[in-house]
Amino acid sequence: MKLHDDYYEEEHGSGSKITYVYMALIMSAVILGVTALVFWANQSHTKSDGSGYAAALAQKEAEASRKMEANASASVIEESKLTSDDLDIWTLPDTGREKNTSQSNKNNGTVTNQTTGETVIDGSANASDSTEQSKTANELANGQTSVYDMTTKEEVSGEKESKTDEEKEEDDKEEEKEEVKSIQVRHADGTREWVDVNEDITRNKYDYSNLKFKKPIMSYYEDGTLVSKCGVDISANQGDVDFSKLKNAGCDFVMLKVGARGYSSGNIVSDANFRDNVKAARKAGLDIGVYFCSQAVSKSEAREEADEVLDAISGYSIKYPVAFVMETVNEDMARIEALDITERTQIAKAFLNRIEDAGYKAMIYGDKEWLLTMVDMEELQDFDVWFAQDSDEPEYPYEFGMWQYDSDATVKGITGDAAMIMSFKDYAK
Repeated sequence: MKLHDDYYEEEHGSGSKITYVYMALIMSAVILGVTALVFWANQSHTKSDGSGYAAALAQKEAEASRKMEANASASVIEESKLTSDDLDIWTLPDTGREKNTSQSNKNNGTVTNQTTGETVIDGSANASDSTEQSKTANELANGQTSVYDMTTKEEVSGEKESKTDEEKEEDDKEEEKEEVKSIQVRHADGTREWVDVNEDITRNKYDYSNLKFKKPIMSYYEDGTLVSKCGVDISANQGDVDFSKLKNAGCDFVMLKVGARGYSSGNIVSDANFRDNVKAARKAGLDIGVYFCSQAVSKSEAREEADEVLDAISGYSIKYPVAFVMETVNEDMARIEALDITERTQIAKAFLNRIEDAGYKAMIYGDKEWLLTMVDMEELQDFDVWFAQDSDEPEYPYEFGMWQYDSDATVKGITGDAAMIMSFKDYAK
């Protein structure tokens, strides 16, 4: 059934349509009014709590603050004395470029990579400045510039030529030799001592890499040329010697024992084989040098020993040195044990001076212990040295002319042990 619809149509008819129109208008007005009221309330609330105004003010203050900070930064930069060179991120060492506080940027706004020479920012219209900056950077990258040179002045200017490998090796050896400040000495009783090298005594300049050893002969070369001479120490202890075989074996000279003073008795005794040896050596074509074993305890005794030697060699051609030998005696007391360094030095000097006054080449013999601790070599440095040390290389810092390098060698012409000698120079000339 449609009771309601039928009723509404019949009772109200067209009048109901007008009523709907009015109601729609009223509702629209109400809605508009409510909307206006809400809008007004919102506006009124915004103005009353001040939030809109505060936001605008805060924005203005922020902008003002940013402007102040920018101005402050600009002021700091303008007043700063730092230049672009001081702010270089490559932190290269100071190249000596002139700094001028009246110019805040020396290269007019050009920033050049100091490592590669590449221009990063170019604010300059001057092309020559940029080119010079790049040139300097390239030189720095190669380790050399005109204002900061990582090489020596001689290498830059070309005044010093590069050294050969041989010259560099010689310089290294000279430096190494100069660095030696002390030498270890082993005493007869087995104790060891470090002895300071005397800087007032001339050092030898031998290059031991030039030594050549072909058993039993040790040789020394300079610039590839043999300059040394081979010799042998000979006394009655060697018995009968075949000097011709010695000559053929490569020997050039002999050092013959003339005699000795008794280490306890003090008596002077001639070597039993001296005269035969000197004649045979001369006949074989060997050059001759001689030596005397001293036990002098005074300068007068030293001169007496020298006179004995001069008498013994008179009439013979003695081209090699006349040597003074003074040694302690193993497992026994010798006359010279009570002498001190000064006394031993003066005794040696008295003997050597007497020999040189007679026109011969005087020489002092000794090992490291004797030469470095038993006598004063500064007082004796005017005389040549015959250094004794069984070794591959001599360990004696000062100048010396002969080196006894092997005391128990085997060589043709001598039965038993032979004391081999190398002379760095030819005394026969």
